[in-house]
Amino acid sequence: MIDIMTRLKVHHLAAGGVPQCAIASKCSIGLRSVERIVKEPAPSLAEIASGDRAGTPRRGRPPKADEDVTALVVALLKEEPRMMATEVLRRSRAWGFSGGRSAMAALVKKLRPLPTVEPIVRFDGLPGEYAQFDFGEVRVVYEDGVADKIVFFAGRLKFSRFMHVEVTPDQRAETVVRSVLHCLWAFGGCPKEWVFDNPKTIRTSPIGTSPIVLHKYLRDLVAEMRVIPTLCAPRSGNQKGTVERLVGFVKSSFFLARKFRDRADALAQLVEWLHDVNYVRPCDATGRVPAVALQDEARWLAERPLGATAETWPLRETITVTPMGTVPYGGTSYFASATRIGAPATVLVRANTIEVSVGNERAVHAREDHTGKVRRLPHQREDVLAAVHGKRKIATFRRQCLLELGQSAWSFLGVLVHRCPKGRWEEPCSELYELLTEYGEDALRAAFERCVVAERFDVDAVRNHLDEVA
Repeated sequence: MIDIMTRLKVHHLAAGGVPQCAIASKCSIGLRSVERIVKEPAPSLAEIASGDRAGTPRRGRPPKADEDVTALVVALLKEEPRMMATEVLRRSRAWGFSGGRSAMAALVKKLRPLPTVEPIVRFDGLPGEYAQFDFGEVRVVYEDGVADKIVFFAGRLKFSRFMHVEVTPDQRAETVVRSVLHCLWAFGGCPKEWVFDNPKTIRTSPIGTSPIVLHKYLRDLVAEMRVIPTLCAPRSGNQKGTVERLVGFVKSSFFLARKFRDRADALAQLVEWLHDVNYVRPCDATGRVPAVALQDEARWLAERPLGATAETWPLRETITVTPMGTVPYGGTSYFASATRIGAPATVLVRANTIEVSVGNERAVHAREDHTGKVRRLPHQREDVLAAVHGKRKIATFRRQCLLELGQSAWSFLGVLVHRCPKGRWEEPCSELYELLTEYGEDALRAAFERCVVAERFDVDAVRNHLDEVA
């Protein structure tokens, strides 16, 4: 049966001189139906309002529901508005309903109350007020056919639409904080309110519970910058206002709209694209170039100056010093203290360094994640030797310091220990430790490598190589 609006459309197209075959194609109906409808009078306003053609019989058996059954169905749907029509039909049998499933489905569709939907409230951000931050993932195929999954972090100011996007290795909590700082430096300051989704790297408390507990890394940054964090419910894009489609815009306008030779080419093109959307092209939503609109935000962004860069911002951890005097972080152990075993150490994690403080002792290590090894500073080796007792224990620690130099030390000592007279490795390892103290790690490591190549596995060979370099 052809509905009333399709009939009205047929009459309008025919009145405009459109051929009947074209009308049939546009309305997705048969040509004979078009011919028949054109011969009929055009639908009246009353017919359009009711949705029925006057005098047109309905196909199929009419619903068999008297007023009592209808009233009971209304009451049932009011109490349980999402009940399936099949369940309503099952219950209606006890009320005397004798119709079929299609009749009851039509009745339920007519009587089911419409859900209450709140209207979407549009809001515009003031200069320096809002910024949205979000992760995105996209699969790109390079020119040589190799596929790559790219994770990126995007941030955009709501008022000016100025944005910053960077490719990230992951979506960890540390990456969130450092990426936010990269965005803030690109913006030239810090807006008043930050809008996020609810991943565990942002919020550690369950969704729907109160109070909201932020991840400790983000919590420290929010407190330092004196901003308001706003968290949106998952898949509730209307809560984010006009910047909700930021990730989708980056995907459709850049990653999926261009061709790349490799990841390096994608990163280079990303820089060019950001310059274009920020400094050249007017924003479709505002009609202004974002960099020009950003000038209206500069005053308010400057009220929250950035005291640290993404590389220098410290993530704070409290870690107990292990029996070996180390604190583990990121798959690497960093030496903390030889005398304060079991004490809590404050660890400041920066992009390139690890700062460990316990009591009045402080050490700054070069950061190296996932090495599975111990990292000690030269003076810390002497601290351990001063704290341990017994010749055997001192010699064992000295040998361990040599092994921590890497694979060349393992290859050299692996032969030296087995070839020592009477199997006593303590004395040669002590001599090698003295060379480590005198010449440093890099020089001794290089000497071990040359000795392994020359197949010389004695202390004199190492000393000769060190003297040649010196």
